[in-house]
Amino acid sequence: MNYHVLKLFYYVAITGSVTKASERLHISQPAISAQIRKFERENHILLFEIKGKRMVLTPLGKRLIEPLEKFFAMGDQVQQIIEDYHKFPEGNLRIAGNYLATSILIPRWASLFKQSFPEVNIQITTTNSHGVMEKLNNFEADVAIYSDMEFPSHNTGVFEHRELYRDEYVFVVSSQHPYANQQVSFEEVMSEAFIMREEGSAARERLVRLCEERSVQQPTIGLQFNGVNEVIQAVIAGYGISYVSALLAKPYLDQGTLANVAVENVVSKHSIWMGYRKKELQESYMQSFITFVMKQLSLK
Repeated sequence: MNYHVLKLFYYVAITGSVTKASERLHISQPAISAQIRKFERENHILLFEIKGKRMVLTPLGKRLIEPLEKFFAMGDQVQQIIEDYHKFPEGNLRIAGNYLATSILIPRWASLFKQSFPEVNIQITTTNSHGVMEKLNNFEADVAIYSDMEFPSHNTGVFEHRELYRDEYVFVVSSQHPYANQQVSFEEVMSEAFIMREEGSAARERLVRLCEERSVQQPTIGLQFNGVNEVIQAVIAGYGISYVSALLAKPYLDQGTLANVAVENVVSKHSIWMGYRKKELQESYMQSFITFVMKQLSLK
């Protein structure tokens, strides 16, 4: 397979013209066009067709874009790993965490680890749990901290996953809300407006599952944020209900700015996990961080 020609095709497709692809790749327009045409002839296919003055993708060409995007992204990651090896000879540790992890757990761990291993460069990325797992599976993160939920295959031939904490989700409202510190039915609480994270967050996925299990209509999402701290602040301000990690809600519940809503017959436990490549695929500094985290947990 001629990957060079596939790269030429890919850049023509995403830029929309041979001219723009030529500028991006620093290859002459005639050379790009000639190599793509030769590839089409050799494989008895057609990737582009001319419509008016525009060159558009054929159905086959469109089908190739997504796998090629992933393929070239992997190549970029390989290049980044090599560059990081030269830039950071002692290690470049990439940690991806969901909002709970990067709000409460990872900052302390990263700070303490950096004091013991100052030569390791640490990069921390925050996204929802689905995004965290994608980064791990795509080798865009070395360590992933996330909440358990229904994920695609964890690729257990390459990765290991370890439970760190057991937590639960709780319904919370402003201390001035009529449901504050009250016991209500699941149907009653679902009739209220909710403030939630975006689709793909573990808490929202769990809430949807609870509704499906009870054949109850999902609540109206009155406000949606991409961060859990924003969700909590909006609830404190007095609008709606939310469903969040008890670990995140605890400081606000202790202060009295948030209040629990006891929902009948709903107990929603969940775990916080750490995922990483198997030991034989890790650099030594990655092993050191994983060992460090487990030691910190054992001290609690």
